[in-house]
Amino acid sequence: MDRQITYREIVFQSADYDQTLLLRHEILRAPWGQSIAEDDLSGEVDDFIYGAFDGPKLVGMATLQNYEASLMRLRYMAVDPSYCGSGIATHIAHVLEARARENGKKGVFLTARMSVVPFYEKLGYAQDDVVVMGRRLIPDI
Repeated sequence: MDRQITYREIVFQSADYDQTLLLRHEILRAPWGQSIAEDDLSGEVDDFIYGAFDGPKLVGMATLQNYEASLMRLRYMAVDPSYCGSGIATHIAHVLEARARENGKKGVFLTARMSVVPFYEKLGYAQDDVVVMGRRLIPDI
């Protein structure tokens, strides 16, 4: 199958944005018995939302949130499982990092599940001296 992936900014509360809600729900929330509807996404009106599309279908996305004077936060990286390994997440991360640089930021930070830490390490991210602790009630998949 020949896939023609295109990338573009996603406007808050657009039809493309509605697709981000479905993808985030399926990839980031439903496996843990949660719903994206539980997240307060009202602040995303100010975020940079970027997506990968195979035709009209959203197959990958992430948001970049202005965090403080020198940092931005990468959030909600999600890629359709049938597109994993095709470079979509890497491309999205690089675009978001470039956007942060354009905004004069010194860095980008994120929180990630342990299962994807190796991916972010390959991109040059390193664990900080902060430990976030939690107790999983449903196993990480």
